[in-house]
Amino acid sequence: QAKQIELQFTVGEAITSAAVGTSSVAARDAWTVTEEEYIPPSDLKVNDVVPWVLDLILNKQIISPNPHIRQAACIWLLSMVKKLSTHKAIKSRLKDIQSAFVSILSDSDELSQDVASKGLGLIYELGSEQDQQELVTTLVDTLMTGKRAKHEMTGETVVFQGGLSKTPDGQGLSTYKELCSLASDLNQPDLVYKFMNLANHHAMWNSRKGAAFGFNVIAAKAGEQLAPFLPQLLPRLYRYQFDPNLGIRQAMTSIWNALVTDKSMVDKYMKEILEDLISNLTSNLWRIRESSCLALNDLLRGRPLDDIIDKLPDIWEILFRVQDDIKETVRKAAELALKTLSKVCVKMCDPSKGAAGQKTIAVLLPCLLDKGIVSTVAEVRSLSINTLVKISKSAGSMLKPHAPKLIPALLESLSVLEPQVLNYLSLCATDQEKTAMDSARLSAVKSSPMMETINMSLQYLDVSVLGELVPRLCELIKSGVGLGTKGGCASVIVSLTTQCPQDLTPYSGKLMSALLSGLTDRNSVVQKSFAFAMGHLVRTSRDSSTEKLLHKLSSWYMEKEEPVYRTGCALTVHAMGRYSPDVVKNHARHVLPLAFLGMHEVPDEEKGEKENSTLWTEVWQENVPGTQGGIRLYMQELITITQKALQSQSWKMKAQGAAAMASIAKQTSSLVPPHLGIVLSALLQGLPGRTWTGKEELLKAIASVISVCSAELQKSVPGQPTVSDVVQAVLKECRKENLKYKMVALRCAAGVLQATKEDRFQELADIIFPMIKKNSLESMGTGFPKHDEEDEDMREKEVQMESLICAFETLGKAWPRNPETQRCYRQEFCKLMCDRLKLSTWKVQLGVLQAMNAYFQGLMLFEEEHSDPVALTEILLETCSSITHSLENKSYTSIRTEALSVIQLLLTKLQEAQQWESLTPESREHLIRSLSTMASDSRPELQEKAFILKKTLENLD
Repeated sequence: QAKQIELQFTVGEAITSAAVGTSSVAARDAWTVTEEEYIPPSDLKVNDVVPWVLDLILNKQIISPNPHIRQAACIWLLSMVKKLSTHKAIKSRLKDIQSAFVSILSDSDELSQDVASKGLGLIYELGSEQDQQELVTTLVDTLMTGKRAKHEMTGETVVFQGGLSKTPDGQGLSTYKELCSLASDLNQPDLVYKFMNLANHHAMWNSRKGAAFGFNVIAAKAGEQLAPFLPQLLPRLYRYQFDPNLGIRQAMTSIWNALVTDKSMVDKYMKEILEDLISNLTSNLWRIRESSCLALNDLLRGRPLDDIIDKLPDIWEILFRVQDDIKETVRKAAELALKTLSKVCVKMCDPSKGAAGQKTIAVLLPCLLDKGIVSTVAEVRSLSINTLVKISKSAGSMLKPHAPKLIPALLESLSVLEPQVLNYLSLCATDQEKTAMDSARLSAVKSSPMMETINMSLQYLDVSVLGELVPRLCELIKSGVGLGTKGGCASVIVSLTTQCPQDLTPYSGKLMSALLSGLTDRNSVVQKSFAFAMGHLVRTSRDSSTEKLLHKLSSWYMEKEEPVYRTGCALTVHAMGRYSPDVVKNHARHVLPLAFLGMHEVPDEEKGEKENSTLWTEVWQENVPGTQGGIRLYMQELITITQKALQSQSWKMKAQGAAAMASIAKQTSSLVPPHLGIVLSALLQGLPGRTWTGKEELLKAIASVISVCSAELQKSVPGQPTVSDVVQAVLKECRKENLKYKMVALRCAAGVLQATKEDRFQELADIIFPMIKKNSLESMGTGFPKHDEEDEDMREKEVQMESLICAFETLGKAWPRNPETQRCYRQEFCKLMCDRLKLSTWKVQLGVLQAMNAYFQGLMLFEEEHSDPVALTEILLETCSSITHSLENKSYTSIRTEALSVIQLLLTKLQEAQQWESLTPESREHLIRSLSTMASDSRPELQEKAFILKKTLENLD
């Protein structure tokens, strides 16, 4: 049970000598005879006990549960086989001895294994051909099935020797299994003995006792015998050097070092080694997968790979799969191999490599684009992208032929590689948050490695590749999903317009039609990106394509009601104005009328519509010499487009057209025929029919046109509406029920009648008088609303008050210089005003006073030929008794000011007509008393005016 190995070798020698007894060379005279020369004397008695010793070792010691005894027995057995190789007892028990050695192979002690493997090699050499065949069969069977000798366990058995790092479950046997498998694969099972002689060359054999066995010579001989099998052996042995199992790794490295003395052998057998590794990367055994990855990592480093370029895609694809292995150590080994592969490939894509570099790029890109950057494994995606970026930097102009495939694939990946959580957040966010977040996402996309690679590729594009790239890009613009892809496509188009504008011209039309689809994208950030790209693209396009685009945008704007179309048009035209101003100038007759109409767009904030009018205004202002000049320049086109807007089916567009028409009328000192007739006809055609939101704009426009063109309207021009037509149409609108609309119609009618001096007071009175009377004291309410009143009631009252103010304003403006009409309505009109002056809110009072001013200004009773002292006296008495309320109003200065103006006008008119007798003493008293109260007025100018008027009245006495 002694552990000293040297001692056991000595003991083995002693046992061998003792077993053969007197025949042993130990019986010679060591001083005079060498071992080789010694011949035992023939007369000596034979006392050979080899069979008995052999039996003892094989049946007792070798199968002992104690590992030390087994080790000692194995060494003794090796001594006997070596020294007594010709002994018939040894020769007759070759199989048993082989079994004994095989049983030791599975011991956990390395020396025991080594001694056993050397013993097996010796046994094989001793047998006849038939013996050798049987021995090989038995050995292979034992090793491959893993059958092993059972060792009895006793209380003293060491189960885990030397800590827990090794187990006695046959792990030690795995090395020999591999050797056996190696030999079987070569169809030379007997080579297993050669491998055993080369493997696990323990340091013991270099010691004095070990060297006596001469195993170095045997190993060298085995090496020679294995040389013919090198082509088949090398790939396997190369991989085995990286086996995770330490025993196998050491054994195989020993064999490798013995067989491969020339390092260039690896380069010579490169293809064979690579094929073996590629096929084993996907083995069922993790150990083989891991060792294949590590071996590949070693093989690829620092070697010229020109001959294996075709294999590179296979290696990449298989390593991508292994990178997702179930076992962590395999994944790490695959990652290591991939990183090395990436470095090697980037080097090979250098322009200095010439044709090999071109070929490498051609085989690599499809693999990286189709399998790498779209992989579900994060590490694979990351490495693929990094490799692509590095290749694009390294390859330079060699990328050009591959750009049509590379650029669309990378653009698609921009959305695929984006974290999906961003799409979820985008769905949950408000419009404002969504826009801010999408803008940030687009910025991130533009600074991503993929975009960097795309920009690298774009530098080298020319007409030779655009023909293939543009159709793919168009397809991607139309079918691409994801913010990143769409934004990336727009960015690529912008870059193309600067990198190769002339080459792009033939393809601009196709790109334009593709971009059109994105101009109506529901995502505002994508919509802006596409508009931005379109703004750049028109710079390189043909005039015919630009005209088609403008025609399309114009028809969208005029015909589509969805806000997204109108916003798309505004953004595109604005981008054209900013980035391609020359194009806008060349097509000004198409662009500017549309911009002018767009300036008058009113967004519906309830529906979340965008403020487009500012964009349109900018386009208009940048391209015209002042608004008036612009209108004069493009008058014909402006009238055509506003006319078209007025004929639109959309009420909103009609209103917008009317507002634009009103602007034209306001900005030009006068419209002249035929434009005046066209404009008025268009406006009047829009009036009939029901009331719709925005219809008010038509009326405002009519009022604006008439106010500046009344003189022109008096002339009779064919096809131009007459004043009577206009007034009739407007009065018809005044009869509509909708109160808000009615007010606008009344103001319009007032403006038209004032400008044209037409007398239609009777028709207006029929509409307005009932309206004023209906707003009686109950419905108006005097004081403040109570707190418990609903907001609805408040709003209604405000509208009613507004309608009263409007009614008096209209009557004042429409008060005609017609004695007949005045005679009919002067009393009633005056009474209405006086009643309202006593019982209204201050705003209504102010409106009444202003109407009163207009009334007296136009009252023909003050003129000699139309005088009627009785009627005038009545009117003045009514007025003076009611106006005192206004003069004594302490709260509102504006009312006192307006009331003083009315009195001043009255006194002036009476003075001019010398009709003082119509102002009765009673009326004078009312006025003097009220004017006296103003002596203490807070406003000095009002005090002074009241004082002067009071003096005038007092002087009448």
